[in-house]
Amino acid sequence: MDDKKKAFLWVVVLFCFNLTLSAQTISLKMNKVSVKKAMIELQSKSGYSFVYETADLNTKKEVSVNASQLEEAVKQILMGQDVSYEIKDKNIVVRKIRLQKDNGNQKKSQATGTVKDVNGEPIIGASVVEKGTTNGVITDLDGNFSLSGVSGTLVISYIGYVNKEVAVTPDKSLQVVLVEDNQTLDEVIVVGYGSVKKSNLTGAVSSVKMADIPMVTTTSVSNMLTGRVPGLVITQNSADPTGDYSVLIRGAASTGAGNSPLYVIDGFPGGNINTISPNDIESVEVLKDASATAIYGARASNGVILVNTKKGKVGKINVSVQLNTSVQTISNPYDIVSAKDYMQLSNAFFKEKWMFDNKIAPYGTKDPSTVTSSPKVAFTDDQIANARNETDWFDEVSRTGFIDNENISISGGSEQATYTFSLGHFKHKGVIINNGYEKFMGRLGTEFKLSKWLQTGVSISVSQQNSDKIEQPGGTEDPKGLIKLALSYPTYLPMRDENGEYLINPNHATYPNPVSYKDVTNTETANRYLISNFWSVKFTNDLMFRASWGLNQAFYRNNTYYPKTTYQGKLLNSSAAISEYRNNDYLLDATLTYKKKLFKNHELTAMAGYAYQKFVSENVSASNSDFITDVYNVYNLGGGGDLTKTVGSGKSVYKFLSYFGRVNYDVADKYLFTFTVRADGSDRFGADHRFGYFPSGAVAWRVSEEGFMKEQDLFSNLKLRVSVGQTGNSEIGGNSFGYYSTSGNQYVIGGRLVTGVTESQIANPKLKWETTTEFNIGIDFGLFKNRLSGTFEYYRKTISDLLDSRNLGAFYPVSSVADNLGTTLGQGWEFNLTSINVQNKKLTWTTSLNLTHFEDRWKERNPFTSLAVYQTTTDPLHVGWGYVSDGLIQPGDDVPHMPGAVVGNIKVKDLNGWLKDSSGNYILDSDGRRQLSGEPDGTVDDADKVIIYHSQPKLTFGLNNTLQYKNFDLSFFFYGEVGREKYNDTRSWFLKADRLNMGDNVLTDALNVWKHDNPAGIYPNGFDVKYASSSDFWVEKADFLRLKSLTLGYTFPKSWGKGILSNARIYVDLQNLFVLTNYSGSDPETDSYSAYPYQRTYSLGLNINF
Repeated sequence: MDDKKKAFLWVVVLFCFNLTLSAQTISLKMNKVSVKKAMIELQSKSGYSFVYETADLNTKKEVSVNASQLEEAVKQILMGQDVSYEIKDKNIVVRKIRLQKDNGNQKKSQATGTVKDVNGEPIIGASVVEKGTTNGVITDLDGNFSLSGVSGTLVISYIGYVNKEVAVTPDKSLQVVLVEDNQTLDEVIVVGYGSVKKSNLTGAVSSVKMADIPMVTTTSVSNMLTGRVPGLVITQNSADPTGDYSVLIRGAASTGAGNSPLYVIDGFPGGNINTISPNDIESVEVLKDASATAIYGARASNGVILVNTKKGKVGKINVSVQLNTSVQTISNPYDIVSAKDYMQLSNAFFKEKWMFDNKIAPYGTKDPSTVTSSPKVAFTDDQIANARNETDWFDEVSRTGFIDNENISISGGSEQATYTFSLGHFKHKGVIINNGYEKFMGRLGTEFKLSKWLQTGVSISVSQQNSDKIEQPGGTEDPKGLIKLALSYPTYLPMRDENGEYLINPNHATYPNPVSYKDVTNTETANRYLISNFWSVKFTNDLMFRASWGLNQAFYRNNTYYPKTTYQGKLLNSSAAISEYRNNDYLLDATLTYKKKLFKNHELTAMAGYAYQKFVSENVSASNSDFITDVYNVYNLGGGGDLTKTVGSGKSVYKFLSYFGRVNYDVADKYLFTFTVRADGSDRFGADHRFGYFPSGAVAWRVSEEGFMKEQDLFSNLKLRVSVGQTGNSEIGGNSFGYYSTSGNQYVIGGRLVTGVTESQIANPKLKWETTTEFNIGIDFGLFKNRLSGTFEYYRKTISDLLDSRNLGAFYPVSSVADNLGTTLGQGWEFNLTSINVQNKKLTWTTSLNLTHFEDRWKERNPFTSLAVYQTTTDPLHVGWGYVSDGLIQPGDDVPHMPGAVVGNIKVKDLNGWLKDSSGNYILDSDGRRQLSGEPDGTVDDADKVIIYHSQPKLTFGLNNTLQYKNFDLSFFFYGEVGREKYNDTRSWFLKADRLNMGDNVLTDALNVWKHDNPAGIYPNGFDVKYASSSDFWVEKADFLRLKSLTLGYTFPKSWGKGILSNARIYVDLQNLFVLTNYSGSDPETDSYSAYPYQRTYSLGLNINF
């Protein structure tokens, strides 16, 4: 961070520090509420806590309060009760007024000690009273107390904690630990268009409080949530800082309409999570089953992720500053051969190839003395003897990565208005040259209470991200990709030729010099804005109306330039391209909520709503080449060639119109019912199928609240849940209903080049919604007073009327049409377990385990697509087929089923054959397909193909441990996957001996390639026939266990802040310290096609609250 940014940050910090010294006003108006509710409201607005013994105060008594001063409000709350009070620091200590009975026969003594919470933090203002008397004190700033004249038992109490009785021991200091009262602090969970107590939840919802996750080196919420939510599988597609994540909730069973969940940010469906800093997020709720997601209907078939940002609180000004700096190194660098080894391997390969071409043993029977030709000698003995590594190509394109992360937030307010404001900056310099990004974020949230019945609020989030990207290869044969090129260039080559230009490998002239990518411009600027405004009208205590509108806008600009110094630039005499995209998402919604207590212990909550959302996307692009100079970069497109210019633009619009409702019915806090329905209309479908209807229902039974459970002490919580419902999917693309295209349709008419318009896709009036029908059963439990708690879910879902495109064949004027094609099934289970392992006055240790399993398969296949002979109608999804390998062919092996194969080739198994009649004709099934015999037939063909890999894991898990000892905290988080296989593209490419024939470098394992003089070699010799590329030889198990983060922190004692700092914490964080795996590639999670290398991160951070 430069000096200007640092100066700006400290000016803001000092300004905020000044705000904390400002006076605060107290205003409280409540009519006919309980004492307890009035106390909680006053505490929320003023920051003052009540301290009292439960027996001393009737908290159920009804009072009315209308006060503008703190003491006036306290007097009105306590009016009519035989108590006195004392305001000390930020505590209101309430005591019963009664005569003390002094038993002169009992021996009096002095009691001293300390009161802390389970985290070892001192509890300030806790009440310490001798039982049955008014003899008492409150704890000081360090939680200490001293009480004279004590003869019996002390009662220690503090609001929100379970009271504790302690016997006085003379001459011994007491160490008292108070535990939070979870019964009175029931967690509130945000659900679609509302909230509900966790104990009353009927659907499958997981909640993550961001305060429980170490805020370390990333601005990616996806990365922070990985492995922490059962049912949520997040895979890092690339370790590139500008890369993205694959986010799945309960699998990926849609085959053509996408599997990404719906993000809802502060009530805005479809919001971009990248506009929000993790520091600004209060909680994330993951809605998983149909009961929880059906309220979002057509956009919720893949689950919903609700992001709830932090809000200002009445009566408090809170200033929070987070500073973090990190260093990154490559965790598992690629290992390539040296210059000398490369030369020797090259000569050995060409000799082996000469033997193979001339059928010399062991590749044939010819005597080498009869062959007139000689092996090619790529390098002389002198060159090999004097070989040296001129260029470490990977070292030239890699570097140490750095991350800087700063964030500051201010929040507070009064009864009439609350606010929160934050600024964030994140800069990531990647471990590869010309790669990284810088991000600026800002957010403002305000809420205003205009009257007793009218409220409004505004939320504005803005962000700008400037990214420097590098080219990644799109497949094994794709020569593009900086990292692939760096691995391909042999180390004996110098970086530049005799003319000072970037040297091109003379043996592989189509591969650009990797270092030349330093000169390439490949940038993206993304500006995002999310603005929303709500109005809430309280007609009565039971009836509330809420309406909101919002705009989610994103603007992207991509610049690409290849100067003449690069290989691509030389081919085109420099090339430039600019593309811009603008997406506008408009939202208007309204809800009417009715909440009423019925009878003695029944409660009804009913909500009805309306939503309208419109999406507008526009794009424009231009490119050119053949430039005279590189000085102007992309800013001189008109200065290129007249015949090389290209210009394009486009626009798409689509809309949603929705009506929805939900009814919750609660009987005695034991029997819970939820019913939801939503009707969604989309212009992506024809008139007869424009609306889809998505209902759901759920019931829950809180078994632990039954009378017969009161006598047992094993279960502190037990709830059973069942739900069933439907959600929809319309993500087939904005042009699925029919569109026209001009791309590539140019004709010469009247001596002029004219662009024509053709119909690219026809409309399908029968196209309808993809629908997911899901059944879910869940169990929530707590054991041993919630020392052990968790959740288990089992679900089964059917995805019918799958949206996809089908080809129409060569006889049609258009190529494809959108259609409903097939049905899939998905099922799985999820498990979460949280335990409080140790909890005493010095040490607290908690553990959380999350397990997720899902599997998806076909139920009905696309009727317009013919299956391969090795496929069935109920195959699993996310799999690949191929031959089963059996090592390498050795001299003497009999492989008649592999005609043309030679020693050193990959050997595949003959597993199956075809059913034939006595005349040798194939026996077909009722669908006209060949049938398998189940026995080898002496030929390797499609009958021998089986499933050789699963691209999705069968089990993902996260294990988090948090330890707190006094002011120190330690957390370590493991993440892992089981049951996934990967085709190791990098090794299959760089361990093929024929790469040497192309002049490319190879990995060091190529030293163990099979040769006539190395028959123990374990890698093929490069002369493979057709079977090699379709076998499982390069498929590896990608199971892994990763230590994803290790964080050690120290929180400074509150006394150090001297009343100015409310909290200060310093920490070190280590990410991706190690990964345990048998996968031989760079990384089992991200490795693909010479992928961006995974990094190890070392961080130092400081969090300060005023």
